[in-house]
Amino acid sequence: MKNIYESKHYKLFILIPVIMLLISLYFIPHIQLDSTLKGGISVQLVTNSTANVRTLTTLVDSKIPGAQASVSKSPGGLSITMAENTSIASAETDLLAFYSAYGNYTSATLNITAYQNELTSQPTNATIKALLTSNQQEQLKSIKDFNASLASELVALRPFIGTVSYDSNNYVNLPNIAKNSYSNASLVYQNKILATLRTVLPFSSYSYNEVTPTLGAFFLSEMINIIIAALVLVAIVVFVIFRTPVPAFAVVFGAVADLVVALGAMGIFGIPLGVASVGGLLMLIGFAFDTDILAAVRILKRSDGTPEQRALSSFKTGTTMTITALISFSVLFAVSYFAFIPTYLEISGVVIVGLVGDIITTWLCDVPIVLWYKKRKEVHNK
Repeated sequence: MKNIYESKHYKLFILIPVIMLLISLYFIPHIQLDSTLKGGISVQLVTNSTANVRTLTTLVDSKIPGAQASVSKSPGGLSITMAENTSIASAETDLLAFYSAYGNYTSATLNITAYQNELTSQPTNATIKALLTSNQQEQLKSIKDFNASLASELVALRPFIGTVSYDSNNYVNLPNIAKNSYSNASLVYQNKILATLRTVLPFSSYSYNEVTPTLGAFFLSEMINIIIAALVLVAIVVFVIFRTPVPAFAVVFGAVADLVVALGAMGIFGIPLGVASVGGLLMLIGFAFDTDILAAVRILKRSDGTPEQRALSSFKTGTTMTITALISFSVLFAVSYFAFIPTYLEISGVVIVGLVGDIITTWLCDVPIVLWYKKRKEVHNK
């Protein structure tokens, strides 16, 4: 095959990935977070319905007040995302407040027992007496707080489970009351949603996921930190390998570009960003660095043939690796599509579009940069 890297204008190849990156950056803001990251409810339906998406959105909104539904086509059927019910979201806040206050109560109770035991041997110790009094006050405050939080939670959940009777003085049983009431209400709401959706359109099977807003925000923050940490750690390793900034920059830039392209494709094709798709992005970082380092090592550290010939050799090896991975994930995508496994669909979809982008960014951007650096270095050394 003709060696494209022997062209006098090989540096202009970089324009293609740059244009692709700019297009991707435009579509990244269109990415929608799924329920695992923003909180809310996500229902994947397997259905043969050909109803208009806009019509379905209106129907769902009219039948489920406050749903703020978003209906979109998904492989095998429809994807419906809804906001968390306001009452259940409020109950979740109360539940967290209950756990916090109950934890303070438990801590204060243990301290009271310890200080009372110490006073039996030191009955005149003023410091221990002061600590005992302070913890007794904290205990009383905590009892008041967790009872108030539990009462508020049960009021919010009343539309789903009715009035819950309990003994507010039976402190040991209160955590079970709080936890079970929330779980039961969530289950009732889930059944209500599914029953309502069946009146809108028929479906043969479904996948129902619910994430509270608090947990979703935590997941999103952690996912961003994980991706940044992965890029930083690998960048350090790359710099140690090459000891020069230009090749290290090219390799790291290639991995970042692959992520940007994958994210842009997610915005274009409507692939939601969630825990599953973040897993695909992390896989993509590994694939990207693999091909980038392969090309850089062959061009810079080998001496057989010319740099252009080594670049072409790495291209053949790297594209073979990438195409093999593409075939594997395409099979996974096809199986997931027909078996309707949303998690694997998201992972394989992200990796597929990312690998296609990797072929372009690696061989039309990273390699020309490294090749330019190598040829300039050879000229300088002469």
